[in-house]
Amino acid sequence: MHLADGIIDDPMLLLGVSCLGAAAVVTAITRVKRCTRGAAWTGALAAFVLAAQAVNVPVVPGASAHVVGTGLMTVTVGPARAIAGMFGVLLVQALLFADGGVTVLFVNALNLAAIPALLTHLMRRLLQRSARGPVVAAGLGTLLGNLFGATSLATVLVAGAAAPPAMTYGWLVGIQTAAGAVEGLIAAASVAYLLQRAPGLLVAESSLAPRALDERVAEPGAGLSGYGGVLVLLGVALLALPFASQVPDALEVVLERLGELR
Repeated sequence: MHLADGIIDDPMLLLGVSCLGAAAVVTAITRVKRCTRGAAWTGALAAFVLAAQAVNVPVVPGASAHVVGTGLMTVTVGPARAIAGMFGVLLVQALLFADGGVTVLFVNALNLAAIPALLTHLMRRLLQRSARGPVVAAGLGTLLGNLFGATSLATVLVAGAAAPPAMTYGWLVGIQTAAGAVEGLIAAASVAYLLQRAPGLLVAESSLAPRALDERVAEPGAGLSGYGGVLVLLGVALLALPFASQVPDALEVVLERLGELR
């Protein structure tokens, strides 16, 4: 899902999609600046996502995938902090690990941060009156985020790199939807754990109102067991790094086949 530099041939398409991603990131950062509460919690989750995304897991023979993490972050810290935190993850990946290009940074931000965060937030608002709403929103939002994020990326490749539609949508959307279903279960289980052990670390329900978006997030010291859970997950992700699959992910499969066609 991390698009690299030099793949999109259409500069106007690249500019247009980048503007959408940049608008989402700037809006999110602007909202985050209004309230610094929850910054430590957001940073802890971003560190976990950075480590977890480095672990690829086989989904089907010949293709693997990794977690995205935006759905979980959205339910716990709100959409603005999720987008800002995920942008920080993407920036570190692009600059330090060459995972995703610099010129397409905001394209990746749109597909991996903005689209999943907004869809998860939509689910959260629709289910806000349900006691299990956060759990369902995390699972369903993660699934939809993967689905529509992959669809957006596939559309960019078809329109801007002359990628064959059937092959591109088939691999990207198919693999990421399957991966999103599994990640959605993990995200839902994580939110259920937080609801039981550290509910104060979930974004306040009143902050789902449009004018108060992301204004009420847990204090950094609330729910130490929640931080402990994130530290355990971070440790598991780091320990799993040596065992990460070397099988190419869906995007790499598409680009390899695109190269063969050219």
